[in-house]
Amino acid sequence: MNLGQVDLNLLVVLDALLREQNVTRAAERLHMSQPATSTALARLRKLLGDPLLVKQGRYLRLTPRGEALVEPVREVLGTIEQHIVAPPDFDPAHDERTFNLASSDYVGVVIMRPLLERVNGLMPNVRLEMGALSGDAARMIERDEIDLVILPEVLAEGMLSASCSSAPVVRDRYVGAVWSQHPLAGGSLPLEALTRYPYLAYAPPNGCSLMDEDIERAGVTPRVEVTSVNFITMPFLMAGTDLVTIIPESLGEQLAPAAGIELLEPEFPLRPVRESAYWHSRRDADPAHRWLREQLLAVLP
Repeated sequence: MNLGQVDLNLLVVLDALLREQNVTRAAERLHMSQPATSTALARLRKLLGDPLLVKQGRYLRLTPRGEALVEPVREVLGTIEQHIVAPPDFDPAHDERTFNLASSDYVGVVIMRPLLERVNGLMPNVRLEMGALSGDAARMIERDEIDLVILPEVLAEGMLSASCSSAPVVRDRYVGAVWSQHPLAGGSLPLEALTRYPYLAYAPPNGCSLMDEDIERAGVTPRVEVTSVNFITMPFLMAGTDLVTIIPESLGEQLAPAAGIELLEPEFPLRPVRESAYWHSRRDADPAHRWLREQLLAVLP
């Protein structure tokens, strides 16, 4: 293959096809017609000597060659976008940019909400699209499908690659919480209360709960009667009940008045809450991304 014969626009189409694994969706992403996208796919197949996408039942699947091209193509286009196409500076008052971010609901309340207020109030041309955490965070960062994700540091260690840069953003601790009329209200949270009273457990989709590990390490099995996949709903489930739970302190302080709960000092050790923002290192020098990180750091408590 003669590199001089490679049309850069074909790489853009290839990237969309590899991402979407669907000709129609790739065409929509590129604002092209479906016939034009199909024609580009035919040219790519001839150029690369591989079908790239093959029919499997009702869907298209990447061939091994297609899978192997995902990261290199994204890397090449990311480099071109940032160092050749993108302007050398970023003016949030005039430049348009959409950032995709992902975090837990807890981080959404204590950090992302202030960030949205700061950005949307001052920079009308900048959009933030907030998404939930998923097990695909590493793949999405590698493929530039997400600009920044906030994760617990212990979870990120086994999920993200060395190609990610990071900055600490959450430094919090866990505390007990009960309804304001609970027998424990006004006191502290002893370890045995987790077996004496019904326990509201946090059950994240990824199955990783630091406080549950700490409680298990202390030799206690809580009397779990209710579980929640979201931290933010937990304080509002407790009114009129004998439930006890454990939540991040900063979240509890914000929601306590509305939820009618009291926070209790735990009488047993719980590891602190430590979360960081992660992004692909190819974004380190991106002026717009650097501006986003500066805004994020500016709203940290």
